[in-house]
Amino acid sequence: MTGFLVISINLIMSILLSAGCSYLALKEAFKRNGQKQVLSKRELFLPSFIYTIFYCLLHASVTLMVSYEIFIQRFFYFAPIFLVICFFSIYLSLRLFQDVNTDKVNFIMGGFIFSLIMMAGNFATYVGLIYPYVAFKPMYICLTILMTLGVTFPFFRMLLQLNNQESSSYTSKQHAFWSIVMGLGFSGITYLTAYSLLSPEKYGSYLSLVENNHLIPFIIEMAILLILWFIPDHLANDLHKKQMKEIYEKEQEYKSLYENNLSAIFTYNRDAIIVEANERAADMTGYSIKEIVGKGFRTYVMDKDLEQIQSAFQASLIGKASKFEMEFPHRKGHIMSIQVIVVPIYLDGEVTGAHVLATDITEAIRDKKQIQYLAFHDELTGLPNRRYFNEEFEKKVQQGHDQMAILLLDLNRFKIVNDTLGHGYGDELISRVGKRCVKVLGAKGFIARMSGDEFIILLPSIDNRGDVHKMAAAIHESLKTPFDIGGHEIMTSTSIGISLYPQDGRDLSTLLKKADIAMYTMKKSEGAYQLLFSDQLEEKGINPIELEENLRKALVHEEFELYYQPQLSLTTNLIVGVEALIRWNHPAKGLISPADFIPLAEETGLIIPLGERILIEACKQLKKWIQEGYEFKVSINVSSRQFHDATFVEMVRNVIRTYEVHPSLIELEVTESTTMHHVEEALAKLNALREIGVSIAIDDFGIEYSSLSYLQKFSIQTLKIDRSFIMGLDDNESNKAIVSAIHAMAKHLKLAIVAEGVETESQLEWLKELQCEYAQGYYFSRPVPAEELSEFMLEQKGAAV
Repeated sequence: MTGFLVISINLIMSILLSAGCSYLALKEAFKRNGQKQVLSKRELFLPSFIYTIFYCLLHASVTLMVSYEIFIQRFFYFAPIFLVICFFSIYLSLRLFQDVNTDKVNFIMGGFIFSLIMMAGNFATYVGLIYPYVAFKPMYICLTILMTLGVTFPFFRMLLQLNNQESSSYTSKQHAFWSIVMGLGFSGITYLTAYSLLSPEKYGSYLSLVENNHLIPFIIEMAILLILWFIPDHLANDLHKKQMKEIYEKEQEYKSLYENNLSAIFTYNRDAIIVEANERAADMTGYSIKEIVGKGFRTYVMDKDLEQIQSAFQASLIGKASKFEMEFPHRKGHIMSIQVIVVPIYLDGEVTGAHVLATDITEAIRDKKQIQYLAFHDELTGLPNRRYFNEEFEKKVQQGHDQMAILLLDLNRFKIVNDTLGHGYGDELISRVGKRCVKVLGAKGFIARMSGDEFIILLPSIDNRGDVHKMAAAIHESLKTPFDIGGHEIMTSTSIGISLYPQDGRDLSTLLKKADIAMYTMKKSEGAYQLLFSDQLEEKGINPIELEENLRKALVHEEFELYYQPQLSLTTNLIVGVEALIRWNHPAKGLISPADFIPLAEETGLIIPLGERILIEACKQLKKWIQEGYEFKVSINVSSRQFHDATFVEMVRNVIRTYEVHPSLIELEVTESTTMHHVEEALAKLNALREIGVSIAIDDFGIEYSSLSYLQKFSIQTLKIDRSFIMGLDDNESNKAIVSAIHAMAKHLKLAIVAEGVETESQLEWLKELQCEYAQGYYFSRPVPAEELSEFMLEQKGAAV
């Protein structure tokens, strides 16, 4: 009983030691988890030392079991040599484990070498420990060698397979079970080695217990080997299942990518024949997949794109991918724009064909063209815009055109159309004008819309200035025919400023600036419709861009002053009022005419602070005249933008109150178009002004859209007949008829009437015969500063006395 207990304890210790070593080896394989890690010599030292201690304890336990006396006599004497040899053997073995785990050495070669090391270590150890008490048993020794190989090879197979798959696939219980089985196998080899060398009759009673049963130890070891050989097969089966699962998943992923791809996919073999296609390919072509498979490029590609797709396919056969765009005919006949990607198909490192991915980009191309069109064209007229014009000009310069002309067109009286009929009519007018200009130009010029009611024309090939003037005249002539818009016959004309390349400049910015100066100057001249830029124009300093900047500074520095033109009674020849007219006394350029800056002030909104300044200065001067003994009305022009400003009425009230001027001595002159724009609002403002006490006059009466019904409703006291009718009295009988009609109407409505622009005695006499009440004009006096007007009034006062 005691002997059996000793054998059991010894076996358990042996198994635990062997299992521990196996566990460490398996753990190392788990740690690698398929990674190709190689430990350094220093990193191998500690595990080699630990395995050596385990191995020494294993052999010591077997020797102790054989004979305590032998263990005492031999083991400690033999131990140092054994430790050194064992350490280097295990170190070499660990290197073999690394090689197997990293696929550097075939596991058969590794198992064979490790078996030799193990067998040499075991036999040498026991021969050294129990020599000269060795009894060689050839059959047992051969069986032991076979058993050693039988243990080593599955162990190496296990390490290799564990290294090739994830450790997370197995539980800690499986790991422990495999370690115990390996422990049984390796510890059994140790005992079998001792069993094949020792004679139980001579050395110990413990070994004789199994000696009597002959091959029982080898049968037990064989049973353990069967389990050991099963473990790698089990691992291999798991690995195979896992690999098959991964292959299936990859196949499903590829199939999903292929079938559900938004691009049409055509798979070609090396002979450029379609062998497979997805449903999107059928949708794109209009053919079924059965009809698509087996066809080549020529079936689906247009002739003009055939060479391109074939070149891309040939490039894919040598491993090069391609990407390009082409047109593609649908079965129903419509043409699509598609993006094509050709990629090679690799199988075992060889190109076996190509995937052709086709994406419908018809809408994207259409959107791109639309965006490009919008970027370079005006949305309202469809004409090229400023950006397009710039590029066209640069292109003509690069092409070497010697002489070119820039024509800047601005529509006249466009604001009246906008204000009276609305912006819809104004937009339609601009669009119609653009079409007429295109028709006139034909292939001789290039037109673009600048902004608002301005157009710009490029004449790229001109021989002389006469060609430019002829084209400008043709444009002017084409606009003489009225535009029928919404039942209204709308007349317009254009002011044209011209600059020449390269005489007036070599860059577009300079040429536009000079054309603008010419156009702006021309708008002030009567009867003209075109003007070629000259240096004299630039000397006058009529530059709208600089003018706006200077205009703002002039308001700050108070560079404006008022001139006054008297209004006389035709019955008493005495002054009954004056009209205040603004002048700009520029510090460098002298007096600048209102015609040069009032339109710009109106456009930029500066007319509002400028109008307030005019009213303030007029009230100051009126108060001074009253103090000098003169009392008459001061008429002040009010622009449309100023009149419709929300703060206008309150501004008038505050200025009159501040300067303590009687409201009845202030007369505000507005035009017919001003009152006709937003009639209800205009009526409310006129009534509010009348409540303040100021009087209202309609300026330039007769040349715009008159409405007698509204004239009755408006709170006005005076009509001022436009100077164009008075200037034509001497030569045109129809003018006399018009003035007579206006005078009769004013009398009937009990309105005062002032004739503007009286310049000749004959005009004055006719007006007196008509019994017109009041008049003003150069015949009496030009607009003059307040000091000069005071002298005029003194002279008149002296004449009256």
